[in-house]
This record gives sequence, structure tokens and C-alpha cells, in this order.
Amino acid sequence: MLRICPVVAFTLLLLATGCHSTGNDSDKQLLTQNSGAADNAIDSLVLTGNPKLDSLLRLARTAKPDTNLAMLYYNIGDIYINTDSEKAKTYYLRLDSLSRKLNWNAGRYLFASGYTYILNREGLPDSSIFILQQTLELAKKEMNEKNVAIILANLGNCYRYKQWNETALKYYNEVLSLFERQNDKFKLAITYNMMGAVYNALNMQNENLLYSEKALAIYNEKPDTLSRVSALNNYAVALIDNHEFEKAKNCLWEAQRICKLHNAKYYLSSIYINLGNVAIEQYDLDKAEMYIHKAIAFDSEFDNTEANSTVNLFFGNIEKLRGKFDLSEKYAKKALDIANEYDLSNQKRESYKLLSDLSIARHDFRNHRLYLAKADSIEKAAVSQKTQRYAKEMEAKYETEKKELKIVSLEKNRQLLIWLSIAGGAILLLALATFILLWRWTVQKKRLAETRIKQFEQEKQLLATQAILEGETIERTRLARDLHDGLGSMLTGVKLNLMELKKGAKLDFDEVERFYNAVNLLDESISEMRRVAHHLMPDSLSRFGLKPAVGDFCKTIPSIHFNYYGDDSRLNPKLEVMVYRSIYELVNNALKHAGAKKILVQIMQRPDNIAFTVQDDGCGFDPSILAEGVGLRNIRTRVAAYNGIMNIDSKAGEGTEINVELRIEN
Repeated sequence: MLRICPVVAFTLLLLATGCHSTGNDSDKQLLTQNSGAADNAIDSLVLTGNPKLDSLLRLARTAKPDTNLAMLYYNIGDIYINTDSEKAKTYYLRLDSLSRKLNWNAGRYLFASGYTYILNREGLPDSSIFILQQTLELAKKEMNEKNVAIILANLGNCYRYKQWNETALKYYNEVLSLFERQNDKFKLAITYNMMGAVYNALNMQNENLLYSEKALAIYNEKPDTLSRVSALNNYAVALIDNHEFEKAKNCLWEAQRICKLHNAKYYLSSIYINLGNVAIEQYDLDKAEMYIHKAIAFDSEFDNTEANSTVNLFFGNIEKLRGKFDLSEKYAKKALDIANEYDLSNQKRESYKLLSDLSIARHDFRNHRLYLAKADSIEKAAVSQKTQRYAKEMEAKYETEKKELKIVSLEKNRQLLIWLSIAGGAILLLALATFILLWRWTVQKKRLAETRIKQFEQEKQLLATQAILEGETIERTRLARDLHDGLGSMLTGVKLNLMELKKGAKLDFDEVERFYNAVNLLDESISEMRRVAHHLMPDSLSRFGLKPAVGDFCKTIPSIHFNYYGDDSRLNPKLEVMVYRSIYELVNNALKHAGAKKILVQIMQRPDNIAFTVQDDGCGFDPSILAEGVGLRNIRTRVAAYNGIMNIDSKAGEGTEINVELRIEN
């Protein structure tokens, strides 16, 4: 299923440029020029037919140049923001120019509220970050916690548009506590909504479902508010992923009703694309095509490059399902051209996957492998970039903390010297005793500083390990999905074609026997492929949790006895995958290397921790003599990444028992 992430408007009084002395001169000059153009653009009065808007335009034309006029400019821009972006920008720039002349900081905040939202929508998040970072300095100088929280949330929005999803989540989580302290439910709802959008982009639909439901629980108190549209859209994507199609359609129709109520055309494109998703999932291709054409009609009013690429992918998949491979290829290549021009990695990957599917359908295996390799390289590059970003963020944090520790140490030493100078004329014994005490205190502080630096280094290594493990999980999930959905579908299709061919063919007894032998071999191949896909990433693990997944795995091996004690509630998905993969590896070690005939697997889950044990009656080994193999080292690394404890109890000829205990983070 193709997804387009709906735009989430942070429709609060967000913050604009701050000090004139910071930032890039060329960017400031551009803002000044735009402000001048805005002044000229609205000198003439042109009525729109909207009574509220026309009333504001008349007032603005005759009002004095004070804060009331600045508020009029903001309100006019706010009306235009979802119907005419250029006019909205014109009034926001006029607001900024007047606010600077009046030295009215609230007006600068209002300017950034609307202007950065439009910049993000136009694909210019770096320009938004420039404006918001200036404004953040101003808010910190004013010690205004409310405005600081809003700016941080908007910076998270900018990084989401840049597809730096982990950085965006860091900002959103940071502001949640600030909004909770301020007891502002509406801002909390908007933040939940944006977090749902990020998890939607990461294809983590369970988390999307959780945060979208939190947002809707608040928005339902005001069912006609425009901000509710984004939450309904995000929620519908998660419902589509769970195959709750009717419920998803109801959400999208409700979002459509609110858009029409506010004449907010910009959101309708993503709504129709998601309705097209539902139609494709239900194999109603004509209706899907109708919805995509409606999306195109609204996209023509807004320069939404991501949506343009996604629309072509939709048409390509529809024509593929219809069997029109040449037309499907045409759409796929058009989507790829747009994705390459604007560097849209998700759209590039999906375009190559579609071209790969078309090559298979045409029996063009050379191009199939070529396109599939390109899609895989994009996915690997994304994982690599994510790991590098984790490492860079941790390195920056480490360097900052180390500098702060050095500054503190130097300051303490300076104070020590001053104190010794003052006490120089005192009694020698008292001075010596004071010096010894201060020296011991300095040594202790130095040791504490060194210990903290080591802790930061360990934290950096653990974060890098977690990023690698997450990349491994993503790769296993992708391989399992490709095996099941790609190769599995092809093998099943081959079997059905063979059975269809047999109906019209006359075969001798020997040939019939050979035919059924071939069909049986094909069935065995399908079963083996499904077994491999299941062990790469069991479907029961993501759907039902750790207990059913481990239980299913143990049932496949007669020599295993499995027990589960305590609470069987769901854990963090990453932790569940880590525990499952560790048990899987330990059981395989016992079977392959220890020659075990009986294996006991036990899991005990408590509210604050989870422990598991794998015990076998195999040959055993002496841990003090025999070095650990690659498998055990990998498991130990995974356990360390989650701050867990792993103990090995084994003796030669007496079997092996491995115990692991992990904390559950709330």
C-alpha cells in the first residue's frame, strides 16, 4: 500500500524571526525585499466575496500602523493560508515588517506561525529552520516557556519535512512535558497528531494508531476544528494497514466534510489518495482511479511534489493490476523522474520496486534484478544515514558535555588558588590541613568527571548498537515480506497455471505421475519459503506478541518444552524482537553445536523486567577455557544494548543454562 503523509499544521501562535544581529545576511535581505513587495501588493483593495475576509481587508486599508493593524494582517493571512498560499505569504510579510518597526515581539511570533508553515508545505524546511532558530533565541531571552515550547515543536515539524524522523520525535517528546505542565490540551492534541504522522512515515502503524487516538480524543470535544482533519487522516492510514477499511473510509469522509466546511482544499489531496488506497485494497480499480483524479485536481492548485510522485505510482500500480504493463511502466518512470529531481527517497524506492515487478511479469529477469538492487540500495542507504545521524548526535552531545566538565574543572581550580592566596598568612598547620582537604576534594571531582566521560562514551556505543539492531530488524522484516508477498505469490501462480494446463492435456500414466511429483515439489518449495520467511520475522510476533511467537517456534521442534510465567501483556516491539531473536539463536546453538536432546525454554515477565532461560542437556563447555562463538557474542551485544544482564552456567558433559534479565522501560 502506498502512503502519503498528510500535512500536519501546527496551528498555534508560532514564532518568527528574533534578533536582527543573527542569521545569514542574504536570507535577511530576501525577507526585507519580500516585505517591500508585500507592501506594494496590497495597496489596492480587491474584494473576494467572502464577507469576513472582505471586512478585514477594508479595515486594514484604513487602519493606523499599530499592533491592531498587525493583527489584521495575521488574521487575513490565516484565512488565505489553505486557499491561496501566495496571498497568505504577502500578508505575513507585511505583518513581519510592521512588527519590526513597532518592536512588537508578539507580531514576530505570529509571522513565523504562518510563514514557516507555508515554507514547509512548499518543500523549504531549511528556510523555516533558519527563521525558527532566530526566534528561539528571542523567546529564551524573554524566558517565555510557552513560546519556547511552541518553537521547539515547530522545529520538529521542519525536521519531519526533511524526513529526519528521529530528530523530529526528539523535539516532539521534549515539548510534551512542557505542554502538560501548561495544561494546554489543544497543543497536546496537535503534538500527538504530529507524532502520529512521523510514525506513519516510519510505517510504525501501531504507534501511529496510539497517538492519533490520543489526538482525536481531545479534538472530538470540538469536532469541526480544522486540526482534526490531520488526525483523522493519520488514523485512517493505520486502519487501512489493519484492514479496517470501512472504519477508515468513515474517518476520511469525516475529514472531507471538515475540509469543505472550512474550504481547506490543501488537505483534500491526501484524503482522496488514502480513499484510493482503500479502493485498491478492495480491488475496486475504477473507483481508485476516480479518487486519484480528484487528488490531481486539488494538487494542481498546490506545488506538492511528493504527492505528484505518489499519484504516478498509484496509476502505475493500478495499470499493473489491470495487466497493462507498458502503461504501468510509463507511470513508474514518471514517478521516478519526479523523485530523482526532488530527492524523494521513499518514492524512488517504490518506483524501482514497481519496475522490478513489471520486469518479473515480462520475464525480464535481468532488469528485475537491476531494479530490485537499486531499491535495496536506497533502503540500505536510509538505514546507514539513520545510524550516522544517531552517531553524530551522540558525538555532539558527548563533546558538549566534555567541554562543560572542563569549564567546571577550571573554575574550581581558579577558586582553589584564590582561597589559598587568602589563607596564605594563616597558621601553617591550618593552611596545610585546608590544602589537603581541598586537594582531596579536587581529586574526587576529577575522578567523577572522568567517570561521567566514560559513561557518555558507553552511552554513545550503546546507541550505535541499538541503531544497528534496528536496521537488522528492518532488513529482516523487508526480506520476510518480499519472500512471502513476492516469491510466494509467484510460486502459487506457477502452481495454479500448471493445474490449469493439466485440465486440457491428455497425459499417460507415467507423465501424470511425473506431473504430480513436480506439483508436490512445488508445494514443498512454497512451504519451505514460508518457513524461512516466518523465521526471519514471524507474523505472530508483530500481531500477537512475544508469548505466541515463541510458543509457535517451540512447537516446531519436538524436543523443546516451553513455559511462560507472569504477565503476558505486550512489550515495546523492539524489545520483543530482541528477546525472540535471542531465544531463536540460543535454541539453534543447542541443537547444532551441543547435540541437545531436550531443551527447556522459560520466560518470566514482571511489571518492571523480563527474564528468559534456555537450558539444554547437550555436551556443555567450560566458559573459562572455550571462547564464546559469534552467536553468543551477538546475543551479549544485544543484551548490553538494552542494559540487560546475561549469565552462562555450563560444564563439559553437563549441559548448558543461559539466563538473561532485561528491564522494561515504562
